Amino acid sequence: MEKSLPLPMNCTAIRKRLSAFEDGAVSPSLRFEIEAHLDSCPACRQALADLQHLWLALEDGVPPRPRPDFSQEIMRKITEQSEPKLFLWTWAWDHLLPTPAIMAVMVVLGLLIGSWIGKTVMEDGVTVTTAQGQSATLEALDVFAPIPKGTLAQGYFLLASDATQVKR
Repeated sequence: MEKSLPLPMNCTAIRKRLSAFEDGAVSPSLRFEIEAHLDSCPACRQALADLQHLWLALEDGVPPRPRPDFSQEIMRKITEQSEPKLFLWTWAWDHLLPTPAIMAVMVVLGLLIGSWIGKTVMEDGVTVTTAQGQSATLEALDVFAPIPKGTLAQGYFLLASDATQVKR
């Protein structure tokens, strides 16, 4: 049985492995395949050169140096006991009082406006001069009765009351 040669890798697959290739963390067969691709592909050679340039730039970096008193300041903050903070009631009243006060004002305004609208509607309904108009207004309020007229509940109630009267 003859061993078939692997298909050549595309640029995307090569570029994914360039960092490992540079670090020497690829198998010898993969190293040979990447080197063969780099010989024929100038774009991947440039990507490898950019990667090498980046590694060189990172090696030359100067590590940051902390202030001379940095460690002493950290140790002071660790060992320093902070004073327990007291709950400031003045802050609570300043920040929490406006919400209940605003809500109370809104409730009072709602009650005043609602009573004014209700009074206006009722005055308009009561001042109707004909008896028919007055009864229409009162019948409209019958909706709030326990059993409104003309409903299924009223029919059931009438049947039930008739049935109890017949049994007596």
